[in-house]
Amino acid sequence: MNTCFRLPAAAFLFCLACAASAHGPAPDTSPQPRAAPAANPNTNARGLTLALLDAANQYNTGAPAAKGLLLANLINVAKARKDELVLTAQADPAEFMRVILPAELLAGLPPQAMPFLEQSATVSGSLEVFHVDHVNPADDYYEHVLTTTSNATYKVHFAVSAPDLQSGIRISVRGVRLDNHIVVAAAGDVMVVKAVSVLGNTLGVQKTLVILVNFSDAPSAQPYTVAQAQSIVFTTTSNYDLETSYQQTSLTGTVAGWFTIAETSAGCNYSTIAAQAKQAAANAGYVLSSYNRYVYAFPSNTCSWWGLGSVGGNPSQAWIHTKYGFTLSVTAHEMGHNFGLYHSHSLDCGAAVVAGSGCTISEYGDVFDIMGNSSGGHFNSYHKERLGWLNAGVSPPLTTVPAGTTATYTIGQLETARDSVPRALKIPRGTSCSATNEYFYVETRRNVTGGVVVHRITDGSVDSSYLLDMTPATSSWTDAALATNLTFVDPATGLAITPMSVTSSGAQVKVAYPAASCVRAAPTMSFTPTGAVWTSAGAQVSYAVSVKNNDSCGCSATAFDATATVPAGWASSSAHSASITPGASTSTSVVVSAAAAALPGFYAITLSAANSSASTMAMSAPGTVAISTALAVAASADQATYILPKQGNATVNAVISSKVTSSGTLVAGASVTVVVRDASGKSSTLSGVTLSDGIARVTYTMRSKNAPTGTYIVTSTAKIGSVTGSGTATFAVGKQTSAALADPVVE
Repeated sequence: MNTCFRLPAAAFLFCLACAASAHGPAPDTSPQPRAAPAANPNTNARGLTLALLDAANQYNTGAPAAKGLLLANLINVAKARKDELVLTAQADPAEFMRVILPAELLAGLPPQAMPFLEQSATVSGSLEVFHVDHVNPADDYYEHVLTTTSNATYKVHFAVSAPDLQSGIRISVRGVRLDNHIVVAAAGDVMVVKAVSVLGNTLGVQKTLVILVNFSDAPSAQPYTVAQAQSIVFTTTSNYDLETSYQQTSLTGTVAGWFTIAETSAGCNYSTIAAQAKQAAANAGYVLSSYNRYVYAFPSNTCSWWGLGSVGGNPSQAWIHTKYGFTLSVTAHEMGHNFGLYHSHSLDCGAAVVAGSGCTISEYGDVFDIMGNSSGGHFNSYHKERLGWLNAGVSPPLTTVPAGTTATYTIGQLETARDSVPRALKIPRGTSCSATNEYFYVETRRNVTGGVVVHRITDGSVDSSYLLDMTPATSSWTDAALATNLTFVDPATGLAITPMSVTSSGAQVKVAYPAASCVRAAPTMSFTPTGAVWTSAGAQVSYAVSVKNNDSCGCSATAFDATATVPAGWASSSAHSASITPGASTSTSVVVSAAAAALPGFYAITLSAANSSASTMAMSAPGTVAISTALAVAASADQATYILPKQGNATVNAVISSKVTSSGTLVAGASVTVVVRDASGKSSTLSGVTLSDGIARVTYTMRSKNAPTGTYIVTSTAKIGSVTGSGTATFAVGKQTSAALADPVVE
């Protein structure tokens, strides 16, 4: 159901919600509690956007004596809208991208409002990725903080799923900036300028500085001793890393502190805690550059998270909120993030082991991995492969199974000390005739008897480790292993995995691929233009729809039906694409027609593409059409009549102005095409863009020796988005006939 938000032209009401913060002056790049949404969070952002345009119209058409008051009103609306958009950028970046104004409308607003408006921006710098681990996993999230060479910091938000990035890389992002927030529309708008190697910082002795700090309002709080901190980090956690890495990685270093820092326990600014902790350690004589990993541990404060870690980075950083424990499960987990790891999830698909939809993800659901919900379990085989602890250098090997074959493979127990026996199987989730970017990783563990553990992984996505429940009939995850002589058959591909035998030393696992068969699947669909498309009531918007056939390779070619779901009173076309083979792509178009009576506002539509051979296999995506009033164009020349001079090569210039308005509001940034038809019928085309006064000016040049005399007709057509308007004007051209006449200006 569509909702169009419209405010009265004369007045509107809005309220501002202010929240006290103890996180220091802006910009604050610390993780903040997620703001609770209003009853209808979209109403404010959309309503204030329409109110801003309404206020601009009142300002541009108001009497000179009222300009000051009208401008003040416009600025107040712009400020309120900015505050609302900042919240929207953090809570719902996709909605932020739907309600921002296009550049041509922004250009028509007075310059006094610009500090409160969004702007397109491309920003480059060094990225830090932080994961915030809360007591309640539902509150977990990732922070992406970009720091430029001039030390400006921006929080980066993604309107779609954030790409897999890690700390320390240099990136360039293209998006929309408001204050110290940048919203990125798509993963393609992020370009990695300089990548970093995970393997280069995960092997060998890791020089680590643990800094113990307490707060200025509780300087005596020391919930554990230096010796206890030394033991948990440099004995317990180091031994864990040494075993898990097959004797390749360990921790060494120093515990510094206790230090009392200026921050109070009433705050929760992780960047402030880190800066003050490092300064205190440096003042005490510790050489920070001697360490490539920093760990900050502190007593209870207002932070609701139990740990926080940079994802990668050199130096890496980890924060341990010891209110929730200074233990192996916390330190090894946060330092796992420091190595570059994301979480180990679980995938619950109800009665099925795995399915294409209807599954629930548990952020910490892997009960066997310390990056999930284990107090000391090894990193899983996929994570070890990423770290270079499997299948690289002197590490134990990993067997990648050839797609389309049937064979039995031997693997050793994951935790066994280093030798030449493969520790896991990496099985392509494909068929004998199709490639895939998904894999099943199969491993055995010492605390799992009589079965093998299976994870589903997406190649190229480092945050894609999902434990699968091979006993979905039970509610427990501790029995998630695939038991001996039982077979898991992948419903998408028919691939079969059977552990033939499992002992304390390893397992024999049979992998069998089926012959090629046809499995119809939902297509992948995208469309352009994206974001809010501005047009006028009764006008049409054409969408180019791209579709990829995801059917299995055993299927015959099929066509796809592209449609649009539109608001009541609107209309849309449908399209039947050409037939394409599995894996191929095609494109078609769908035209959406706005209702002639549509009021100004934002309207939701849905574009869909369905497999013609299996209509339930479909994909849809939302779009937005923004209705604006039609453009009015007033064309004029700077003179009613132009006299050609006697000199044959002399010229005369006509300056043609095209004034563009929308409901009386001057429109800046509109593209204007000016066609001048001379007295002989020959046409010339000029182009321009309206300035802040709503006028585009072009110069039409006439040469005496070949310019015909008579009436010239000017047609000016303005366009902004898909909204157009036109206007006409005429002027006369004559020749000088008397020497007594004053010569015109000749250029």
